Amino acid sequence: MGFLKDLFQNKKEVEGVDYSAVKTNEMAKELCEKNVLSQLYIVPLHFGGEDESNNILYVPPEIVELKQRYDSVAEKMLVESGTRYVCTPEYKGKSFVPSALHIMVTGKTRFSQTIKIW
Repeated sequence: MGFLKDLFQNKKEVEGVDYSAVKTNEMAKELCEKNVLSQLYIVPLHFGGEDESNNILYVPPEIVELKQRYDSVAEKMLVESGTRYVCTPEYKGKSFVPSALHIMVTGKTRFSQTIKIW
C-alpha cells in the first residue's frame, strides 16, 4: 500500500491546540461561524450519511480536507469490493470537538486510518 503512504504524506494534524473548553454544540457552531472550526459529516452524504446533528462534527478546516482525502480512498474500495465504511470519533473529556477520527473500511479490502485532531 505504498500509494496510500505517498497520497497522505503531506497530511496535516493540528498540534498544540486544546479544544477542551468547547463543551456544547452552540460553542462549536460559534467557532464555526468564526472559521476556527468547520462542519464535517461523520459518514459523507454520498456514502448514505444523513444531514442530521448526530452525523455532524465540528473540527478544524484542515481536518475536513484530510478526511475527504481518506474518504476518496475508502470510496474506491467500497465501489470495487462492496466493503463497509465506519468512521468513529474519539473525544477527550467533555469536549464537543473530537480529539481523533478513526476511519475503517472492512471486507475483502481493509483500510484503517486515524486522524489526530488535538
